[in-house]
Amino acid sequence: MVRILLLFLLFSSTTFAQGLFKLTGEIQQATERKVLITLYRDWVGEEEEYEIKLNDKNQFSFSTNLNHIAYIDFYYTDQGFHYWIIEPNDEISIKFTPKNFWESLIFTGKGSEKWQYYTQHQEKFEVKRDFEKEADLLSKTTQEKYFDFLDNDQAIQLDFLEKTPNLSEIFKQSRKADIIGSLQNYKVNFLSGEKYANWTEEKVKNTLKIEELPDSVQANSLEYGNMYLNLMDLFVAKSAVRKRKNLTETEELNLIRSSYNRALFSFQLIERITAFKLKNMIEAENITPKIQALVDNFLETSSNRDYKNYLTTKVNFSKTLSRGSPAKPFKLKDIDGKEVSLKDFLGKTVYLDFWASWCGPCIYDMKFMETVKAKFPNDVVFIQISLDNEAEWREAVKMYEVKGINLRIDDNNTITKNYGVSGIPAYYLIDKKGNFAVSQVSDPSNDEGQELIRQIEEVLSRKE
Repeated sequence: MVRILLLFLLFSSTTFAQGLFKLTGEIQQATERKVLITLYRDWVGEEEEYEIKLNDKNQFSFSTNLNHIAYIDFYYTDQGFHYWIIEPNDEISIKFTPKNFWESLIFTGKGSEKWQYYTQHQEKFEVKRDFEKEADLLSKTTQEKYFDFLDNDQAIQLDFLEKTPNLSEIFKQSRKADIIGSLQNYKVNFLSGEKYANWTEEKVKNTLKIEELPDSVQANSLEYGNMYLNLMDLFVAKSAVRKRKNLTETEELNLIRSSYNRALFSFQLIERITAFKLKNMIEAENITPKIQALVDNFLETSSNRDYKNYLTTKVNFSKTLSRGSPAKPFKLKDIDGKEVSLKDFLGKTVYLDFWASWCGPCIYDMKFMETVKAKFPNDVVFIQISLDNEAEWREAVKMYEVKGINLRIDDNNTITKNYGVSGIPAYYLIDKKGNFAVSQVSDPSNDEGQELIRQIEEVLSRKE
């Protein structure tokens, strides 16, 4: 389902200045020679992953320009932190000992107060209590008790944030949005149950304890955006039940437009969710005339240059995966160590399956592939490309008796990037000329493989 686009514009009440973010560190008694950093600039574009090597003094340095607040993951071996806010012009230094990571953490430098806040928050609200357990127990009582618990915890956390000294105003507003979004999202998930199916959208919204937040803060907050996204999905589901049919793209657009409230759900937040949904639609279906029209509409009216540039790039790349475009060449080794190239199969129809042993849907689909493979023993080359490490791959191929040509991606291969594999399983059908035969391959589990069989038969029946 698509949620697309508001046809009006508002300007942010919060302004962010571009600046350099810098993170340096020193690891005492280092056991590994690298740190891993993931940067989230916004919630539409792709995250950025960095592997930073330590120097001979066990030190590292990382810097990047930021246009506004962003979020960062930091990991050394299996320890670190996830989704912490950073700001332009921060110059944070970190020092720790891996053996006692949290106890030894020391933050210094400009902006380090926010990271000290995070460690204090974790100690107070996660280490000294089990919030998830408390929430789970209360969710089994009454709606009133459960929601009172969530609202009370929200008030306590916001008070703790407000009383923490030396935090920038932008951080405090952004962190406030995260706290509200996270705790109110528990309510949204709770109200998604069948017991509350007859609740109106207005009644659902009235149970949410949301405070007024600046427009850009709403749009940039991880948790506030997640809460809003889940709330809109709940409203779509409720509307579909009432109408006894899935909503059209226009109906979903109208639903999202009707949720606009500058204080609570800003235009910039709605624009973020719209762009995010368009991204997912492109990844799921590649580019189609309907999707192209929706994207064009967004590009004409959007005020966010980053979203527009990202979606334009996404569309252009998707066109290279559409029917009739040349399939991307690759060379990989099979399970016997023999090098296999896509060009080896020119003149034959090729089915590609990107999978991994830890991917439940991949394994589920495989049992239906036996029927498909039996139907085309000579007409189609079936190639499975695994994302596992070598040991897991070999074990899985044997365990699941995966027939066909089994290949594995090594660490330096770019095939997933070239094929736009953003999640697995991912399937591709390539015709005898080496071109993509369809824009979207049917999942093997659809109609127990029969839909995929019909799709392959249609490709095989085409005249050259």
